[in-house]
Amino acid sequence: MPSSIMSLHQDFVTGRQDPILWLEELEDRILRVQETTNAFIHLDIGRARKSAEESRQRYREGRFLSVLDGIFVGLKDLFETANMPTTAGSKILRDYQPTEDAMIVQKLRQWGANCDLGKLNLHEFAFGPTSASSFFGPVHHPLDFTKMAGGSSGGSAAVVAEGVMPLALGTDTGGSIRIPAAFCGVIGLKPTYERLSRQGVIPLSWTLDHVGAMTRTLDDLAVFMDLLFPKERYKEQMAVTPHALKIFVPEGSEGTALDSDLQQQFTQALGVLSGLRNVDIKYAPLPEIERIRAAQLVIIGSEAANYHWQWLQERPWDYQNDVRERLSARSSYLAVQYIEGLRSRRELIDQYRTFFDAYDVIILPTVPLYPPELDVQESTGYEGQKTDIRNLLVWMTAPFNLLGLPALTLPVGQNSRGFAASAQIVASWGQEGRLLQVAKMWQDAINA
Repeated sequence: MPSSIMSLHQDFVTGRQDPILWLEELEDRILRVQETTNAFIHLDIGRARKSAEESRQRYREGRFLSVLDGIFVGLKDLFETANMPTTAGSKILRDYQPTEDAMIVQKLRQWGANCDLGKLNLHEFAFGPTSASSFFGPVHHPLDFTKMAGGSSGGSAAVVAEGVMPLALGTDTGGSIRIPAAFCGVIGLKPTYERLSRQGVIPLSWTLDHVGAMTRTLDDLAVFMDLLFPKERYKEQMAVTPHALKIFVPEGSEGTALDSDLQQQFTQALGVLSGLRNVDIKYAPLPEIERIRAAQLVIIGSEAANYHWQWLQERPWDYQNDVRERLSARSSYLAVQYIEGLRSRRELIDQYRTFFDAYDVIILPTVPLYPPELDVQESTGYEGQKTDIRNLLVWMTAPFNLLGLPALTLPVGQNSRGFAASAQIVASWGQEGRLLQVAKMWQDAINA
């Protein structure tokens, strides 16, 4: 199994391993993963080696910068990086090289993280949940290369799943961290809105965009969050078992997977959780869900069309077909519709503040389906009719972007072919520690 952040760091400190040797051991895997998944848009092992040499020297002199010093951290190719291409998966930006790093990339470099291995592939401009539409080719699922890795942060999920990197950053506007994390069987966190800086990150919808991360383990996620917010002590919080837990599980299509096996896996895992002491589960419809979906659709469409307006007029055929069509269709929203969407968002957030007075977390499946084939455009939806696959994939994730709530996806089972069944845990604003607590308790119970 690939090493965790802390085990690698301890090996670097003791000299059992060093960042250069680690890179050399990984090099063949990196190339194989790129050949089979197309996870990287830009890959530069030489540049990564230079950063690894600097880390090795710091460890030898006993002046390492943090537990991330020398550790590879993946960057979705929306994060601006100085003197390295930042393309957003698009022909439009294929030659764009920023002069500064995004703010969160600056922090990673201050901690000694090796962000130089390359930039990770995605659904063009993050406007899609499949990662099948990129100017640089689709991202393939690590387990079955004919299937979707999910999106839009597909490359980030693939490299973490394959053990190339223990940590990768992504963005999430309607599920773009949680969907690929669920498909690829890793952990994905969308923190509270604006918890992590979006400065220097190419936007899709500034009202809905969230910066977050993917890891293979909860411990690695807690390590990263502790670096960002040391006063929160997330690793310590995660080790605490809640005395009582009130869980809300949505009834109907909002909380039920379309795939019967996926739903069975989720139900079995939920049964394990419900069997623990002082866990109380209530099943009921998710409040105001139709209003949430309507506001989400208008806001993301209006803001995306605004950002892309000039390019849509001047070079529309440089977009991937599905992205161009969605942007063009969303350009017709009226200002009054957009303003109404923002007003609804504020009112809905207030309603959910009251909701979380009664519940600790919401738990539901992350996605309604196992990974579809790469070329699938439609699937049977909840009404028994053919439905756009993009709408189905964000069905259970997008509502929590509108509300800005922290949400974590956790593998809780797998089917006979090895594809993960993942659950989504949602908490109140600023309660990332509660997410980690519940996820750790649930994971331990499943593995017991």
